[in-house]
Order: sequence, then C-alpha cells, then structure tokens
Amino acid sequence: MKKFLKILGVFLLAVVVLVAAAPFLFKDQIATIIKNKLNGALDAQVEFADVDLSLFRAFPDARLQIDGLSIINKAPFEGDTLFYGKEVKLDLPVGDLFNDASDPIHINELVINDATSRLKVNEDGKASWDIAKVDSTAVVVEEPQDTTAGFSFDLNHYEINNTDFSYEDVATKNKLRLMNLTHSGNGDFSLDSSTLDTQTSAQVFYGMDDIEYLSGQQVELDADILMDLANQKYTLQENEALINDLKLNLDGYVQMVEDGTMVDLAFKTPSSDFKNFFAVIPEVYRKNLDGITTTGDFTVNGVINGMVDDVHIPKLDINISSNNASFKYPDLPQSVTKIDIDTQIKNTTGLAEDTYVKIGNVAFNIGQDRLKGNALIRNLTTNMLVDLNLDGTLNLGNLSKAFPMGDGMNLDGTLVADVSTKFDMNSVEQERYENINTKGTASLTDFNYASADLKNPLYIERADLDMNNTRIKLDNFKAKTGNTDFAANGTISNLMGFLFKDQDLKGSFKVDSNQFDTSDFMTETEVETTETNSANSAAATTEAIKIPSFLNADMSFNANKVLYDNLTLTNVKGLALVRDETLTLNNTTTDIFNGNIGLNGSVTTKGDTPLFNMALDMNDLDIAQSFEGFEMFQKLVPIIQALKGKINTEINLNGQLNNDLTPIISSLTGDAIAQLLTREIDKNKAPLIAKLDDRLNFINLDDLKLSDLVTKLNFKDGAVQITPFDFNIKDIKITASGAHSLTNDMSYKLDLNVPARYLGTDGAALLSKLSDEDIDKISVPIPVQLSGSFMKPNVDLNLDLAVKNLTNQIVEIQKARIKDKGKETLDDAVTDILGGKNPLDGIKDAITGNKKPSDTTQTQVKDSTVVTKPKDTTAIGKAKEEAEDKVKEAAGNILNNLFKKKKS
Repeated sequence: MKKFLKILGVFLLAVVVLVAAAPFLFKDQIATIIKNKLNGALDAQVEFADVDLSLFRAFPDARLQIDGLSIINKAPFEGDTLFYGKEVKLDLPVGDLFNDASDPIHINELVINDATSRLKVNEDGKASWDIAKVDSTAVVVEEPQDTTAGFSFDLNHYEINNTDFSYEDVATKNKLRLMNLTHSGNGDFSLDSSTLDTQTSAQVFYGMDDIEYLSGQQVELDADILMDLANQKYTLQENEALINDLKLNLDGYVQMVEDGTMVDLAFKTPSSDFKNFFAVIPEVYRKNLDGITTTGDFTVNGVINGMVDDVHIPKLDINISSNNASFKYPDLPQSVTKIDIDTQIKNTTGLAEDTYVKIGNVAFNIGQDRLKGNALIRNLTTNMLVDLNLDGTLNLGNLSKAFPMGDGMNLDGTLVADVSTKFDMNSVEQERYENINTKGTASLTDFNYASADLKNPLYIERADLDMNNTRIKLDNFKAKTGNTDFAANGTISNLMGFLFKDQDLKGSFKVDSNQFDTSDFMTETEVETTETNSANSAAATTEAIKIPSFLNADMSFNANKVLYDNLTLTNVKGLALVRDETLTLNNTTTDIFNGNIGLNGSVTTKGDTPLFNMALDMNDLDIAQSFEGFEMFQKLVPIIQALKGKINTEINLNGQLNNDLTPIISSLTGDAIAQLLTREIDKNKAPLIAKLDDRLNFINLDDLKLSDLVTKLNFKDGAVQITPFDFNIKDIKITASGAHSLTNDMSYKLDLNVPARYLGTDGAALLSKLSDEDIDKISVPIPVQLSGSFMKPNVDLNLDLAVKNLTNQIVEIQKARIKDKGKETLDDAVTDILGGKNPLDGIKDAITGNKKPSDTTQTQVKDSTVVTKPKDTTAIGKAKEEAEDKVKEAAGNILNNLFKKKKS
C-alpha cells in the first residue's frame, strides 16, 4: 500500500508539473493556431504582441491572454485600425487547445481592456467591419450555415473596459462616439432563451450633418435583457437609464429580422419634477444646486418605432415639456419664473430627411423682464431649413441675482431684441446671403462686465444691430475698458454661418479711439515666456495674446493715441486684415519720437510661438528718444546713443515674438538702411567714441560730420553686420566695416586714410625735397581694430603697416624720379633729402645714424606675403638699402609722434 501511495504521489506530481509546463511547451503552437484561425476567417490583417496561457487562473477552463491585438483593414479601408485591444482575455475548455485548425474553439468568457474600435461606412455603403471571408466557390444550399469552424461564443460573462468606440457613416454624415465605455454582461448564450444582466456607462457624442446633438453627456444603463437567441429578439425588462442625472425608464424590444432591425422602444421620466431639467444640463454647467427650490413640471417621453435598414430609420415621437415652472437658488434674491418649454422631435415617415424639431415655445421671466422664442427646424439630414424667432427684454443685472456667477464676475446692462430669421443651410455654407431672410433689431445699453479673466471691467455704452437686410449692420458701438476707449460701426455678412455652421465671422468695420492702451488687454497667468530685454528665456507671468481664430474681417482704424509697452504713438491710422489667426497691417502710419513711421507687415499667433514680418519706414525720428524707446535700437545700433539729431531708416524684419507680442531680439532676421541727420556727438554717452578720441590724438572728433551719412545693416543669427561705408573727418577719409553681436561684443575695423600734411613738422622735413604734387599723392593708411564691447572697448592701432606703407610710398616716388640714373644720382637724391634745411635736427641725426630713434618700442613686423628678392650686393644696392632703412626709421618716428601729440 505504501508503495502504491508513493507511486500515486509521483504520478500526481508529474501531472501537476506537466499541466504547469504545458503553456510554455505549447505557447508558440497555440499562438500560431489562433493567428491562422483569425487571418483565415477575416479579410483583414491580424497581429498581436504576445500570447500567454494559464491552466490555473480560470480552472477548469484555460485562460488565454492576447496582448496588443490589432485588426487592420484592407481595401477599401486599407490601413485603418478596425480594432486594437491592449489586453484580450478568453476562457475556453482545455481540450479546445489541442483542436485541429479546422475545429471550432469555444469561448466561455471574454474580457477586453483598454481597447479602441473604429467602425466606418464609406460613400459607397461599404462597412469597414464587413470582413468575414466568403467562400465564392461554395454551392449555395438552403441549409443553416455551418458554425462549427472558427470560434463559438458560449459566453457566460463578458466585459469591455475603458474602451473608445466610434462609428461614422460618410454618406449620411452620422457620427457616434462612445468614450470611456464600460460594459459588462452575465448570462448564458448557450441557451435559446435566457436573461442577460448588463451594466453600461459611457460619454456619448453624436452629430449629424456637422451639427452636434450630444456633446459628452454621461449615459448609464443598468438593464436586464430577455434574450430570444432563436428569433434574435432582445426585450428590455427591469432597467434604469441615466442621461447625465436625468432618469428614464425604458420599455420595448429590438429584433434582428431578415431585412434589417425592428425597433419598438418607449421611454419616459419616472417623475415630473422640474429638477429633471437641471439633470439634462452637462455637469460642468450645473453648479451649487444644493438647496435649489423648484415649482412646476419637466417631462421627457417618447416612442421610437419602426424598421431600421438601408433606407429607413424608426419613426420618432419625442416630447419635452414644462409648464409655468420656476426655480430659485437659496442664497440669491431673484427667481426665474413662468418657465414654459414645448418641444417635439418627430418623424412620421421613417425617412431620415423627414425628421423635424419643433420648439413651439420657450420662455421665462427674470423679474419683470420676459424673453421668449420659438423655432422650427426641418430637413435635418439634407438641406436643413431653419425658422427662428426671438423677442424680449432682459435686464442683465438680474442674471446675477438669479444665477450663481463666477468669483469676481459682475454683469449689468439691458438687452432688447426682436429678431426673426429664415434660412437654409446650403445658402449659409455657400454664402448666398440673398436667401437669408433676417428681420429685426437688437440693442445693448449700459453693459458692464467684470470678471477675474479681464484686467479691467468692460463697459459698452451702446451697441445697435440692424438686421433688416442681407448683412447685419453694427451702429453706435461705444465701449471703454481701463484706459482704452473705442467706437465702431460696420457690417457682419455671415452671422448665421458663424452661429450655426462654425464659419469664421466675416465683416468690415471702422474703429476709432481717442486712446488705446494695449496693456488693458493683458492678463497675468503663470506662462513661460521669453522676456524682451534678454535673448535668453526667463519666467514671466504674461498671458499669450491670441488673434481670434474665428475672425475674418477688414478694419480701418484711427487712434489719436496708442500706448504699447513703454511707447506712446499718436495719430495711428491704417487698415488691418484679420485672417486665420493672422493680423496684416497695410498703409499704417503713426507719429512718434518727433517723427513718423510707416508700417506694412503681419503678425500671426497660429503656432506655438507668435511670428512677425514687418517693413518699417521711419522718418525724422529723434535719435535720443528713439534709443530710449526702442529696445531694438539699443541692441542693433547701440552706438547711436552718442548722436544728437534725427535719423531716417528703412527696416525689413522678421522673427519671433514674446507672448505680449514684443520682439524676441535674438530671433531677428532682416536688413536696414539708415540715414543720419546729425552734426553733434556726445562722447560722454559712448565709451567707444571717447576711447577713439583718446587714441587718435591727431583727429578732433568735434570735426566729425555725420549729416546725410547712409549705411546698410544686416541682421542674422543674433548678429548685426555692417556693410562697409565711408565718412570724413575734415579731409581724412575713414572706411568702417565689421559686426557686433546682440550682446554687444564687437569686431569692427576703421581704415583711416591720413594725408601727408597731418605728419606735422617732422613729416615736413622728411618730405621737403618732394614736389607739392608728390606730397598731395601721399596718404598714410592706418588700420584701427575695435573689439571688446561698446561699453568696454579695445582700440588697437597697427602702426607697423602704416610705417611700411609710408616708407614704400616715399622710396617709390624717389625711384621714379631717379630711374636709369645710377648710383650717383640716387646718392645725391637721398643726400638732398637728408641735407635739406630741417628745423628738427633730431630727424636728420636719426636718419644719418648720429642719434638713435627716441622711441624704440615699435617692433618691425616682417610682411610674410612679400616675396624676398636676392640681396643686391653691389654698391648701388647697398646705398639703396641704407637709404630705405633710414627713411623707414624716420617714418616710424613720425607716426609714433603723430599718435603721441596733444590735440590742438
């Protein structure tokens, strides 16, 4: 016996090990079978990331888990995802794991988690989910279809969790979407008749012909459904439905028949309390309902009955009504009374295009004011016909007494309206305004609106709308907020398209303002921005200004004063075009800095970062005021802070903007042509000018005349490049070129061309034997390198090149005069130069070798670019070399003394 028990224990252990190991041993085989079955049965591409099998988790069934299951459509929906499930779990008999590929697999339980399903019907009526393969070679016989292959669903339980489901019919423009869908059912699908216990919740979106009828309403349904699987009939038994918080009781059935689906459903609210009305309103708009008191009734009931097929929909008879109802919030003084609602949604033919909505009467009182309206909407699925009427007076101040307002919100004013309109949607879409029949007037007076979203309260003194023509006319619009006032009039061409078809609001307006302060339209929020006064990013608290995306308008404007950043602009006028979140300014002019600016360009806030492209024509601007007011000048041309007078410039710029629509200087790209109209320089305001004045002793910068100086600048990659330009200080010509960064690191070069007469008495002795004509030809190029920053500049003089140039000029002149004359002539010529009456004997002594040059600090730099000739060892060659060395030495002393002499 003991031996038997030992053998039995070993056997059972082996079985457990085998059962545990089976999923791993047969995992690949099972995955292959499942994939082959699915791809064999479906005209779609089926893939999955992983398959896991357990023989214990759902014992006695096996638990098959498929991760990353996707079903991708083929033509005509090629590439569309019909279904994707992050996790799909199936419980099935263990024996089915070893079935042949042709044998069915029975599913007892199904769980789908985190799935997405997209169902679509195209223009030709082809459904994306019609993917079951059909054997075209099979002989059609009048027998029940064989269901023994593929998968057999003998479900007892199923779940769909956190799923996004959508359906779209392109031809009928129907769209249904269920977000956050959770649905479960318990029943026995193996029986012909049984009861299925279901729980469902989802956010429902439904639209037809671009009109949204359900926009995220929370729908819940707990229902017992009697399933007659033999006749494909499903009858609602005990149930409760919620739309938002509106309770409905449902009754009826849905049956699949040969030609379509038969629907016979009825629903109604279980109570008639007016609180049902608030349950319909989306939760985001329902606030502080605790303690609200109501009178009167609100009921919803309806019948949906008929066949659903390719042509028909069920007939509809839905009624929403309220009679003499009222409500009052507990902490507010005013009630909303005499509420009447009479609305029907009907279809008596079963054809979708015959569905209509009739709002017989909607009316309410707040205080003594009554507002009422009615509407008839027909042809919902084709060319919708709309007939609307609105009439009444509303004291907006009473709204805050009857409805809870947001923190800091205040509303006041009087709205009077008497408007009727008739139109069809095709005319609205195609902008055939002559087919839109609108009549009536509306006016708003003493309107005052304040909230935390506005920096300052908005006050509208008056605004009148005249709707007695194809275009709506705006008259007498006068408003004020903060320091800003403005008045407007104009026309709106497509108000109905804007209200009903999500079209841009189109119009033409004329706006006048005595003062317009842009800061009145800025609010503070925690937004990361780039500060204008830095090329780097920094935290700021300015909300991004956005150009309205819905506005498509032309506006001519005229403002006596505009306050923008730290600037004051006067006589601002021009034409603004607003399209697609882009503002385009044409022929815009303004007076500023005792001059004027013309502007053409655009600003767009469409992307994450606002962009601009501008052409500026600035005339007679005061330089000092411009430098203080324009940060752009401070970064691009910092040197002008030392200038007094006026400037003309044409600037073409594009780049990025901060959230307050001020330029990000480091992003600027463009060019400018500037003309200076000045004769005065304040050296104390520019260290660079002062440093130059100190180093160039032989030049008096008071003689610098920049009037009518024209130069061109290029802006790119955070740097300013100056196109070389010339100017004169008396008869010294100076050529300037170079660049500086926007952090004011500079690399500039000044090429001075100094005439020989500036060499003083030392130079006179050296040049005394040259003719006046030869002396006039001599000028000394002196390169000056500027580096460092504009506030801490470095000025470097290259005297070596200047000495060499002067020496070469003198020697070459003499060579030309004594050409072909031999050594004696050359010696005499040099002796004449050196033996002339020289008032400064120091030069003669230095050149003749009696005395060394007084300044020995200058280092002679060999020019590596000059090709060295073989040394002339003849007597003549030696004499030439000695003469050239002495001239070079004397020239060096002259230039050194030139830069050391005191200004006269």
